[in-house]
Amino acid sequence: MSTESKTYTLTQLHVSIENWVRKTFSVKQVWITCQIAKANEKNGHYYLELVDSKDGLRTAQAKGMIWRTSFDSIQKQLASFDLKTSDVLKEGLEIKCLVTVNFHKVYGMSLVISQIDPSILLGDIEKQKAETRIRLEKEDLFPLQKELYFGPVIKRIALIGSPETSGFEDFMNELMNNDIFTNFKVKIFPVGVQSQEAVDEITNAIQEANLYDVDAIAIVRGGGSKMDLHIFNSYSICSAAASSKIPIVTGIGHESDNCLIDEVAHTSMKTPTAAAKLFYMNIGVFASSLSNTSKHIQLQVRELLSQSSGELQFYSGILYERVDEIIQVNELALNKFARSLQYSFKTYLSDTREALNESLHQLQYVVFSSIQIELSQLDTLDSFLGRTIETYLQEIAAKELRQVKDLLFIRAQFVLRSSQDYLEFCTQKLGLVDPNQLFEKGYTISTIDGKDINNIKGEFIQKEMTTHSSGYSVLSTVKKIIRKK
Repeated sequence: MSTESKTYTLTQLHVSIENWVRKTFSVKQVWITCQIAKANEKNGHYYLELVDSKDGLRTAQAKGMIWRTSFDSIQKQLASFDLKTSDVLKEGLEIKCLVTVNFHKVYGMSLVISQIDPSILLGDIEKQKAETRIRLEKEDLFPLQKELYFGPVIKRIALIGSPETSGFEDFMNELMNNDIFTNFKVKIFPVGVQSQEAVDEITNAIQEANLYDVDAIAIVRGGGSKMDLHIFNSYSICSAAASSKIPIVTGIGHESDNCLIDEVAHTSMKTPTAAAKLFYMNIGVFASSLSNTSKHIQLQVRELLSQSSGELQFYSGILYERVDEIIQVNELALNKFARSLQYSFKTYLSDTREALNESLHQLQYVVFSSIQIELSQLDTLDSFLGRTIETYLQEIAAKELRQVKDLLFIRAQFVLRSSQDYLEFCTQKLGLVDPNQLFEKGYTISTIDGKDINNIKGEFIQKEMTTHSSGYSVLSTVKKIIRKK
């Protein structure tokens, strides 16, 4: 016997399910974790497609929605965690949300989201950041930038950022409109700062900037949420920054946690404005230091010059006094020696002249005596010959006698002339050794105890030596003797 079962329409079935869901879940909220497959906004409402999967296979699917009335509270809640709604409601992100199950007989089941817990999302960010940090530490990349030289005067800057953003404009405005220094040369590398492609663009920009002749690389971005700034935790960007041979300055507008690029960069500033200020303030401090150092050096030089001038005047006075004393002493000694030398020379010259005159008289006497003797002998011979060979002498001898007489006269004149020439030679020779003539020719005479040093035997170191010239007598003390071989 067959029993006929009761049949329901689809509407009746859905109404029954709707009533049951309303009774069971209308006042009950549950926390679930799911992944966002799609997200759309319309009229302030968000329509989502929520899925769950395992081993790459979708295991569940449901429609989700956020009504406009709940969106403001969710937005404020996310903002308290430094997140924006657009950061969370993205395809592919996993979320934890508080839902109410709703069933409509036409639209089927849907999940109404009233709260979103960002802990999963934040945990994933921190997890990725921690993994990247460990990798950077393992490769010893953190200290590389700190070892680079960051000069006080940096004028050529490679700027990496998005020209359309306020952070970029703040950096350029601060750099080019200040009262300290504005003569910067900026090479701009435009990149995105929040798209998924921004990671590759920033990485490539860092590597390209290293090919230019710049003093530093500035990476700037205005404020943003954790998700916006999460790209600066990327290993690709951090590795490129750490490996840069040019020091990197970051000016990323975060107020709390630093990004990893701040840790690997040479210098990290909180904002783009602060990064720009770093460059011109360093130049200002350096210029001020140079000015202060220059003033200090000038002051020290003036003090040394003043001190040295006083000492120079003091020693100059002493030196002048000492020189005057030496000149006076030497002048007295020289005058005394000159007078003594003149007296000695006059005495010597007088004695020499007297000796020469006496020798001349003796020579004349001897010559005339010899002539008289010769003449007497000739007269005797003439008388003798005259008596014996008178005839012969009258013819021949008279002529020869005259010749002999002429010859004797010539010999006498020659002897007298030679004696006179010799006397004049001796006089000239005496003149050559006249000290006054030697002085006038530039020669000097050095004496110790009134004796010529060439005639002194024995040691005379530390003795006083007097050197005479035509105009001065110089007193000196013998320090060292070098004997000529």
